[in-house]
Amino acid sequence: MVFHYAPWAVVAGLAALLGCGDDTLATDGGAGATDSGGGAVVATPPDIPWLDEGVPPLMLAPCPEGWREVTENGISECDPYPVTGPATCETGEAHFLGEPGCRPIGTPCPAGDYAAALPTAGTVVYVKAGAAAGGDGSLEAPYAALSVVPWAGLSPGTTVALAKGTYPGTLQVKEGVRVIGACVRETRVTGNAGLALGVITALDGVGEATIQNLTIGETAQRAGVANFEEHSITLEGVLIDGVHTVGIAADGPGSMMTLSDTVIRGTRPRASDGTLGRGINLQAGAGLTATRLLVEGCHDVGLFAQDTGTAISLVDTVVRDTQPQESDGTFGRGINLKWGPTLTATRLLVEGNHEIGVYGADDGTALSLTDARVRDTLPQMSDDTGGLGIFVELGAGLTGSRLVVEGSHEVGVFALNAGTTVSLLDTIIRDTQPQASDNASGRGLSVQDGAALTATGFLVEGSHELGVYGGGIGRSTLSLTDAVIRDTLPQASDGAFGRGINVQEGAALTATRLLVERSHELGVFLASEDGPTVSLTDALIRDTLPLASDGTSGAGIVVRSRTQLSAERLAIEDSFEFGLLAVGEAVLDLRDVSVARVARTACASTDCPEVRHHGHGVAAVNAEVRLTSFQIRDATTCGVLLDAIEGAPTPTALDLKSGVVSGSEIGVCLQVDSYDVSRLTDDVQYIDNGTSLDSTTLTVPEPGSPISP
Repeated sequence: MVFHYAPWAVVAGLAALLGCGDDTLATDGGAGATDSGGGAVVATPPDIPWLDEGVPPLMLAPCPEGWREVTENGISECDPYPVTGPATCETGEAHFLGEPGCRPIGTPCPAGDYAAALPTAGTVVYVKAGAAAGGDGSLEAPYAALSVVPWAGLSPGTTVALAKGTYPGTLQVKEGVRVIGACVRETRVTGNAGLALGVITALDGVGEATIQNLTIGETAQRAGVANFEEHSITLEGVLIDGVHTVGIAADGPGSMMTLSDTVIRGTRPRASDGTLGRGINLQAGAGLTATRLLVEGCHDVGLFAQDTGTAISLVDTVVRDTQPQESDGTFGRGINLKWGPTLTATRLLVEGNHEIGVYGADDGTALSLTDARVRDTLPQMSDDTGGLGIFVELGAGLTGSRLVVEGSHEVGVFALNAGTTVSLLDTIIRDTQPQASDNASGRGLSVQDGAALTATGFLVEGSHELGVYGGGIGRSTLSLTDAVIRDTLPQASDGAFGRGINVQEGAALTATRLLVERSHELGVFLASEDGPTVSLTDALIRDTLPLASDGTSGAGIVVRSRTQLSAERLAIEDSFEFGLLAVGEAVLDLRDVSVARVARTACASTDCPEVRHHGHGVAAVNAEVRLTSFQIRDATTCGVLLDAIEGAPTPTALDLKSGVVSGSEIGVCLQVDSYDVSRLTDDVQYIDNGTSLDSTTLTVPEPGSPISP
């Protein structure tokens, strides 16, 4: 996967480090605590009604009929299979989504030769493999082979009944004609070496060509169904098993496929070059409507669609275990849409595919997924790269509701390029694993190069490297409401990062009712040379842990460069090194802010007694910071730190109004010459600090660095 990002200027000229002791003060209080110690309320805490539960009220349950309610990390979710998972079924059976176990594909096999229930209206033509030659199609004298059926001369309303048996040849079914096998297990059509593009094709007629209760068999050296001449074909209770190149192909605006109780299994690559092997291929305005569809074990792509006007509607559908192209080991995608098709899927499972689970590209391409799970996407077999759950780019749009993406590799959900939009409601992205080729990345959500995200009722947990990333070329936008990003793990390759949210390179973030917890290195990192506006309302950043690689950092929020941050009712709790750091032309305007319990990191050098590992509540370095109605308490070293890098273009400006600084070793560490101290004392109380003001030179905290997208 190729990512683009702008070069980053690293803040230089950090002051020399001087020791100040390493004792730790006691801590107390909870989320957004506002009691100054003297009883005055100075900061309104974040208003997050679901905070005690730890997650917003994600509406993943009640479950669809037949789905099983499960509890995962305190969240009620829905699984489409019993606790034992999808069953291994006998020949002619399948375990469809939301059903308790295996059942026949179509109707059960009858005791006699023909289907138990044939239409009573219209003409019935009988075909029986092995019957005496010269039959007339009657029950008493059935046709002996497909080749002798007068397909083109059949009238609308005619039913062709196939007895149990194996039938070499093809079905050229006239629109308005129905073909009914005895049952999937015992009626098999295997194709031949003729000129037809597929084992099933349609002829001009009136209405739909309908095929029921049979298997398109393993020896068919061609596509299963070929609909290239704008016909309407319906499959009911059909297994397409081991055909070549593609299971179902439809091309053209009038080429319509309607499927129910249909299984496409093990499509083989094209014999000539080892490419393709797709389950379904739609293009040039073709249409597909499917209910109870299972596509499994195909090659290249399970379901492929392209071109404006191509439309797909799926209900109770599974696309799983797609294998790479045999020719080169690439692809293996579950669903692939490009150049403008639309997909609407309700009750969908995309599982165990390779490289990308669901892919959408180009203007006009639109994907709508409801009650959907995309899980366990594997890397591309050729080089162990990829494994993304959902990837949309180049102007495609994704709408997801009650969506779970889990067990992906590299990125769970990835949106790329200007015009690309992602809208998520009640969505979980969980346990994204590193890229297998190098053990790097493993991001939950990535929004890059001008893409736009809106997410409401949103949980990202158990990612690696980054929980949520916004950046790249162009102005990406991220809007989060009722969102949790938690338990982001370090990058597996080197123990670096583990950030909850990382927004940089011109990306803009708006978040309301946000919880970021148990990140590593940084809870939230905001950095841009382009001056985007970041807005946080009712946000809590807590329990940020140091870097796993060297035990340093662990900050709550870092804002650098020209980023503009506004926040209202913001709490930062239980960080290391510093709670909030603003550096390098950043502009912060924060109201009702609480920063509590900032500890020093463990000693990482041989001169431990002489080295201070920070422990500052709020630090401003060549940045403009305004805090109104605030509380900073129990920062181990400095409640507030002001410093400046020599030669930096922007002076340090920190203004405090109506607040309390308490429980720190030093209330204010002032390292800016001739600074107007009255800017730090406008209705501000300094309580229970070892020293209220100290101007001894301290180290300037490291601001954190942007990372490669």
